Amino acid sequence: MKRYITFVLIVMVVMTTVHARASSVGSPETQGQGKVATAVEWDYIFDRDLDFIKAARPSGHENDRPLNFRIDKGYNLAGKISYGLFKTMDIYIKLGIANYSLKGDVFIGDTKKVEEKLLARNAFLYGGGFKLAYELKDGWIVGCDAQYLTSDHELDFSATSIPSGTVTTAKYYDCWIQEWHAAPYIAKRISDFALYAGGRYSDLRLSQKNPSDPRRWDNLIFDADYNIGVFTGIDWKFRDSFKLNVEGRFVDETAMSVVATYIF
Repeated sequence: MKRYITFVLIVMVVMTTVHARASSVGSPETQGQGKVATAVEWDYIFDRDLDFIKAARPSGHENDRPLNFRIDKGYNLAGKISYGLFKTMDIYIKLGIANYSLKGDVFIGDTKKVEEKLLARNAFLYGGGFKLAYELKDGWIVGCDAQYLTSDHELDFSATSIPSGTVTTAKYYDCWIQEWHAAPYIAKRISDFALYAGGRYSDLRLSQKNPSDPRRWDNLIFDADYNIGVFTGIDWKFRDSFKLNVEGRFVDETAMSVVATYIF
């Protein structure tokens, strides 16, 4: 029990001192002590609002105001390996690829001057986390998933001036996107299905720097605009060792995921 408590505390400290990019909560059940599972996970983000924090501004741009920045769409495709450390606890790692498109505007006063589009190219995605789940009576389950993901991209930038329509382009050689989440939930097992819902606290940070054009802004920092969200999903277990999971996430982000798992 001491080892169990120590492990949870260490992971929680790590998770609260970094920023990362979270994906699905996934199956509400743990897989069993000593068991290994592999999974393929696909996540799609339809929208996530960002809040501009700071940047190194070039001369002449001191009064510019970046507004309405958001992840317009994005996806993660990852492999997941998990291990049942205890009956009620799984730990896991994720490795894969991520790709994101972002949009935003630049205002001077109340007037929009520039529309920006940014494409974060495919990049290596990695991270991990743990899941706790306790089964109560009559198929009810309570649990919590804590997770960290991150990726480092090259980013293609284009800005359209208003009203001239002039387009300028550049490349940012470093775009670091990170997020973490802590997501408690409640689930109900019905035959081979488990339905679940919960809330989560998530935080995201985007760091954009090293532009190819020295006239561009550098060292831009964006955080997630909303941190509190909700999620719901369904888990289907068939042929003993296979699971299929579908999940939707709302408020902090609008996203969905599909996960196929094999338990050894």
